[in-house]
Amino acid sequence: MPSQENVIKFINSNNIKWIDLQFTDILGKLYRFSVSGVGITDQSFSKGVEGPSLGEVFGYDEKEIVLVPDSKTFARIPWETNSARMISDVSVALSMEKYLKDPRYVAEHMNINLKAAGITAARISTEIEFYMFDGVTIDKGVLPQSSSYSIDSREGYWNPTPFSGNKKGVYLNQPYDTYSTLRAQIAETMMESFSYPVEYHCHSKGRAGQQKIGTGTLSLSDSADAIATLKYIARNASIVANSLATFMPLPLSDSNGNGQIIGQSLWKKDRNIFYDATDKYAQISQNARYYIGGILEHASAICAFTNPTSNSYKRLKTEKYYAGWSRHAVESIVRITNTIQNNDIEKKVQFVGGDCAMNPYLAYPVVIAAGLDGIKNKTECGDPAQKRISLMTEKEKRENKIRPLPSTLLESLEALQSDEKFLKGVVPSEMISEYMELKLEEISKLENTVSPSEIDMYFNV
Repeated sequence: MPSQENVIKFINSNNIKWIDLQFTDILGKLYRFSVSGVGITDQSFSKGVEGPSLGEVFGYDEKEIVLVPDSKTFARIPWETNSARMISDVSVALSMEKYLKDPRYVAEHMNINLKAAGITAARISTEIEFYMFDGVTIDKGVLPQSSSYSIDSREGYWNPTPFSGNKKGVYLNQPYDTYSTLRAQIAETMMESFSYPVEYHCHSKGRAGQQKIGTGTLSLSDSADAIATLKYIARNASIVANSLATFMPLPLSDSNGNGQIIGQSLWKKDRNIFYDATDKYAQISQNARYYIGGILEHASAICAFTNPTSNSYKRLKTEKYYAGWSRHAVESIVRITNTIQNNDIEKKVQFVGGDCAMNPYLAYPVVIAAGLDGIKNKTECGDPAQKRISLMTEKEKRENKIRPLPSTLLESLEALQSDEKFLKGVVPSEMISEYMELKLEEISKLENTVSPSEIDMYFNV
């Protein structure tokens, strides 16, 4: 973990000309402000770096804000000459207080809430899916007169190539896994250039070039940084390889969507409080069950952050999930890792219903906050699902406390509005209000845009 002093020495001794100060907005979009390497001094880390028009990203208010680089995220950018990056916090210029609209602040502040609950650390691992396409064109025309799009993939089942037509995409081998070299390069860049662990990578279920990468276990803040970095690497590496990476929840209407699994464990010193070797079902503790109960109790509100786009709910219609739990996650949003027995390190509660549009700096703390609320209030989680939930009767669902998830983004926002008490002290109320306002604008724009499918279906009514 590089110190501020070592970062400055490295910049000067390696002739690093440009430093990209990276930061995200509320929705998780990554931005950068590039400063001269010689301009990075001790004062940059203590007083921050002023970026012109930062208000364009966060919205104008009375506060002047600066970017404060985090030295531990320093990394040389391998595809650029003499450039490096640091992820930055956003702070109020004069007081150097954390800026409440900075989502990275939420992830960092969550550590305070954990300590207040007697938790030493939250450890997070992530499994993330994305598609690789050879080309995507969007014919926007002159709205509202015309609009269309076209996606090309060498693995696409619609393409007349030897690599298409595989009925199942998961674990495809070469040569049919045609993006495997690129995917390996992304994983290696994560580890070697940016120092984030990767546990595995493979072709995922989607036949037309869907990829999956599993990151190693990290702290809450570091895990969110790792996912922001992974997206950054994947997008840049794919462009260099004349491809395009997309983390859109459902880019193809008749294929698998891009999910993002959040694995969580809470620790008191060297003890995983989710692990209980005597539990016969999944070797989980009563605290783990309460934690699951909290997630299920607040599942609809959580979806506003873990499934944050209208497109997210199209994915949830093709890959059905319910507010339930299981060892096998048979349509349950919570899964318990149970493959390896008698191993407290690997015992995790996984939130499996989210997608890759989530902002990890917000979504991760929100899921944890729900779980902590469950532990605090001793919320029962009901019995685990033993079969596909869609095959259960309504009575069986009620007996297992299984509920449907929101079917639209608007429903999840309404759930958040009526159930945001558990986020008090976790996500600032100003941020929740602005987040909801931005999402309502998205909904309004989509509701007032005519799609090509609507022309096809309704032109001759």
